[in-house]
This record gives sequence, structure tokens and C-alpha cells, in this order.
Amino acid sequence: MNTARLFVYGTLRKDCRDGMHQMLAQQARFVGYAQIRGRLYDLGDYPGLVSATEHRAWVRGEVYELENPSAVLARLDDYEGCGPHDAKPHEFERTRREIVLESAETGLVWVYLYAGSLVGKDEIRSGDYCRRFEESGSEECR
Repeated sequence: MNTARLFVYGTLRKDCRDGMHQMLAQQARFVGYAQIRGRLYDLGDYPGLVSATEHRAWVRGEVYELENPSAVLARLDDYEGCGPHDAKPHEFERTRREIVLESAETGLVWVYLYAGSLVGKDEIRSGDYCRRFEESGSEECR
């Protein structure tokens, strides 16, 4: 799998209609739906993904192939608050993790993991940020 791929699981997903998704859609090619090992938490206006090794701990999202990885990732680092000018400690960190596409293809992608405290945060047990809104009666993520 190409190293210039990104896994998104929250407000950057196409169904969420966030402004930064528009930038991503213009600068990347949608590869497909995928899942990653982890747990998803509700942080208020957006979710946070944390690593997990349990067999059933999966988070659903989308994979994009970046056209200009260094430029796109720099913009997303700023958006996620983990750019070089953001105060530390960062709430998110960009790292490489393995995903599984719906086609069963696996590979390493960039992903933003939540690095903050989980105290008082509710887990999104479905592992799907957009499904959380469907279950609450909303038609879309945002």
C-alpha cells in the first residue's frame, strides 16, 4: 500500500461535510472504507481514536491517497492542533498504523490518534462516528 495514504474517522469523513473535508477531497483520492484497531471516544465536537489491541476493538473510517502528502499533512497537522507551532502537549498526534480496507487489503496509513485524557469521555461503542449521529436521529455528522 502506498505510504501517502491517510485514514480519517471523524469530521474529515465525507458524510460530515466539514470544511477541511473539502480540502481533503480536492487534494486526495478516495480509496475506500476501512477499519483500524482502536477505540473511539466522543470529545464533544469531534471524536478521538486511541490504540487498542483487543480483538473486537475496531474503528470505521475512510482512506484517502494524498496527491501532495507533505502539503496536505502540514495543513491537517495544523487543523488537528499538532503542527510545529502548536503548544505542547498536543491533543492529537499523527502516526502510522495498519488498516484493513473492505477489499481485505491491508497496509500502513497516516492517522491522527488522540493523546489527551479519557477521563469523563464517553466511548462511541459502534466505532463509527457517523453511525453515532444516525443512532441519535441526525441525518449527518454535522
